[in-house]
Amino acid sequence: MIKNTEWMTYSEYLPVELIQAEEEGKEVTVYKKQVADILKLPEYAKEREEKAYQLLAEIETLPVKEAYVYKEPNELEEIRKLRKIQNVQKFTVPKELLFDKVYGAWTGRCAGCLLGQPIEGWYRERIRGFLLDTDNYPVKHFLSSDVPQDIIDRYQVSNNGENAFCDHITHWINNVTIMTEDDDTNYTALGLKVLEEYGYDFTSDDVAWTWITSLPMGHVSTSERVAYRNIGNLIEPPRCGWWKNPYREWIGAQIRADIFGYVSPGDPELAASLAWKDARISHVKNGIYGEMFVAAMLAAAYGVQEPDKILEAGIEQIPATSRLYNALKQVMEGYRSGMTLGDAIEKLHNQFDETNSHDWCHTISNAVVVAISLLYGELDFEKSLGIAMECGFDTDCNGATIGSVVGLAVGYKGIPDHWKTPVGDILRTGVSGFHQIRIKELVDRTIAVIHNR
Repeated sequence: MIKNTEWMTYSEYLPVELIQAEEEGKEVTVYKKQVADILKLPEYAKEREEKAYQLLAEIETLPVKEAYVYKEPNELEEIRKLRKIQNVQKFTVPKELLFDKVYGAWTGRCAGCLLGQPIEGWYRERIRGFLLDTDNYPVKHFLSSDVPQDIIDRYQVSNNGENAFCDHITHWINNVTIMTEDDDTNYTALGLKVLEEYGYDFTSDDVAWTWITSLPMGHVSTSERVAYRNIGNLIEPPRCGWWKNPYREWIGAQIRADIFGYVSPGDPELAASLAWKDARISHVKNGIYGEMFVAAMLAAAYGVQEPDKILEAGIEQIPATSRLYNALKQVMEGYRSGMTLGDAIEKLHNQFDETNSHDWCHTISNAVVVAISLLYGELDFEKSLGIAMECGFDTDCNGATIGSVVGLAVGYKGIPDHWKTPVGDILRTGVSGFHQIRIKELVDRTIAVIHNR
């Protein structure tokens, strides 16, 4: 079983590294045959892993092509210099609004995550077909496996733990009574723990230490698992984020953003700076920007009620010279020019291949899903979640993020009861000290962090 642990062998990194390095502007064509030859060697063989390690190191040192059009720094000051707008506006949020807003954000994140959990890994047509055949299109309630046998057979509906995070049973709504554990909510609780212990002046080292002392390695995935191993080998931030890490621009940092937006009411720049300190322990470039983007949107959602303005607040915190900025601006321009939702989703799937794990789990593709869901969902909680599911890609991550943003914007009172009641106001996590906790307590503790600043 230990040998079968994913995201831990150098040889399995190679195919992803080729794609990642090419997208970063490196010339990797000459390495494709070497990668193919290494992958023909016996699995787990010493020669295979040693050759993979050496090749990863070589690719790592390749220069970026002169014709590469993007500028994507990792350091905060360099990121800020490349923003489209330098003077970011902030506003004061009345204290009496905090509870409803933060409660809406935490609840929305849980609800969106729970909606997307059982269909994580399903492709768009399978999702759409299942929703249509269960009379749940557009989405109007959580997903259940209690459906006729012909639908179970047609869509391979399973209760045996498929897509269940650290559990033996798939988290269809008929199988749960509380909000079950997921990495999308583990990191929100973990971020709260960092803020409670170290305050707003926490460092990336503080985040790394909290990870390895509060969350088991088996509860983290892809880029985070590589970073976790690097930290365990005494590789410090930010090097632990990119060292032998082909997943360095995947979605893992983007799903850690929320708590930093929650504790920055009305201050997108502060939210983005906190998110940057967290993101850099496991990500680079657009992986970092994704977390900054989401955190800034959440900070703005405390007072901004136009979805395009919330999206702009997020985009304004990332380099205008980046691939993520370019992708998000395309969504915005399409929306403002009258592009239909269907055409926006079609364009998404023309740009990114959901059957390719790199595209399926990348920051940019999933940030585009969030942007589409926010704009076309029009701050309608149910509609926004439904669009996120219809888009496909990483459904639980995107459901959690859009649920969080819209939940904060409309507040707890603005979320329909049928999206709140099944969660049971209880969250289970893998984080030490947060194993089973009331969502309302998390809300109170989040507000306490804000007040103690």
